[in-house]
Amino acid sequence: ATHPEQYVTVGALAEYWGVSRKQIYKQLEAGTLRAIRLGPRLYRVRTSDAREFEDRARLTPSRENAD
Repeated sequence: ATHPEQYVTVGALAEYWGVSRKQIYKQLEAGTLRAIRLGPRLYRVRTSDAREFEDRARLTPSRENAD
């Protein structure tokens, strides 16, 4: 929520989330993480989209579904 830039690179996200760049590209190709494509492998991810993806990825089952 306090990131100063409106867009981040795939490399910056991979480092922040502690995953490989390849994992980020898989999410982009699957459409689960939105980004702006600037070239064949050049993307910029809106910071707000990255936060939204992060929130979805950390979902926990509701009490109803846990039983």
